[in-house]
Amino acid sequence: MPARAFKTTYAKSAVSVCLALLGPAIALFPNSGYADHDDAHFVVGYINHPQVNKFYKPLIERAYKQIGISVTFEKVGGMRGLKLLNEGMTDADVIRYDVVIKDNSNVIAIEPQLSIGASFLLCVPDVPCNKDIINKPDTGIAVTTRFFYNIEKQPSDLAANFYEFDDFYHVVELIKSERFSYAIAPSDFSDLHVFEELGFNYIPLVKHSLIHVINKKHLNLQPALSKAIEHQLAISKVNNAESAK
Repeated sequence: MPARAFKTTYAKSAVSVCLALLGPAIALFPNSGYADHDDAHFVVGYINHPQVNKFYKPLIERAYKQIGISVTFEKVGGMRGLKLLNEGMTDADVIRYDVVIKDNSNVIAIEPQLSIGASFLLCVPDVPCNKDIINKPDTGIAVTTRFFYNIEKQPSDLAANFYEFDDFYHVVELIKSERFSYAIAPSDFSDLHVFEELGFNYIPLVKHSLIHVINKKHLNLQPALSKAIEHQLAISKVNNAESAK
């Protein structure tokens, strides 16, 4: 997707950690206890991010399988994905910051939270790296979509020039190649070593809960899905502890 440059006084930028989409058809197998659903399949959209690909997609797939739903993953962008979900064109997002439920009335959060995430300011070596950078009018910053929504600011609140990209990897590549000295990208704190290996300095700007979300038309699935996600998180915790030994 082409970048769009925004001066802060006119901008409508946004970031996403993390996170992905679950698609149109929801329904369960007959033995799942939800006979009112005709299908047993979700199309799962997701945001292209290393931790989403590695951890959250498989976890959510296992949770849905536990309650009798199969899934197919589809890559979607941060803004477009939420629009599809809120309008009922898709069924769920793999993972989002909790702030999405404030401006999307048809989106329902599923507890427990999957993790804690943050929007991180990334800086190349040998440049100032502090929170004031986002208020420097002569500074260009590459960001992932929904940045302003995630930090709960209006474009006019910040003075830097923001350039929006829909793909996490693209944003990281732009700062890695030093086309930008600064970027803002989501992380759940698990891949900070990647930023360090690339030589970036980094500062968390704002933290949020990372949650799985569904369209409200599937509210009846909330109890079973919540239990399944809790179960899969517990299994992952045990597996991680075993791997660390």
